[in-house]
Amino acid sequence: MAKSDIRIRACLPGDEGALALVGQATFLETFADVLEGSNILKHCANAHSIECYRSWLADSRYKLWLAEISPGQAPVGYMVISPAELPLADISLRDYELKRIYVFSKFQGNGLGRRMLQEAIAAVRSFGAERLLLGVYVRNHAAIGFYTHMGFRKLGYRKFNMGGQECDDYIMGLMLRDFGE
Repeated sequence: MAKSDIRIRACLPGDEGALALVGQATFLETFADVLEGSNILKHCANAHSIECYRSWLADSRYKLWLAEISPGQAPVGYMVISPAELPLADISLRDYELKRIYVFSKFQGNGLGRRMLQEAIAAVRSFGAERLLLGVYVRNHAAIGFYTHMGFRKLGYRKFNMGGQECDDYIMGLMLRDFGE
């Protein structure tokens, strides 16, 4: 599949249904064989609800994207950035968080994740950010490998409640001055 077959576009009000659907589906696909199914379903009902995405779309501090395949413009991935809300001692207003970035496995390995991350970095730079942070499940080795390859480094650790199940996350960060223009 050529990368030109998938476009990344900024979301607008009205995209909350597509965001909720792709958010729930990619989360389930990513963690179905790792986490308890009932907890995944509880998590998705809350963290990936239409109302959640609608509120983020209405908040100018958030930016959301969909990756859509042609023909048909079906969503195959999405991404969310926001002001950083992670438990780090040195957190600042100049930090932004890559709150979510997911791509269906069928569409991974063709540079889409890199393109999406580059879009997020450009956006947070335009907001005046100095650092992009994220939380990633400690057993999500593929994601940790991708982030490390892209220049992120482990900065800390947090507990994350996923539908009633306590999970361990690494907090990773990328100094934007270290990422090529």
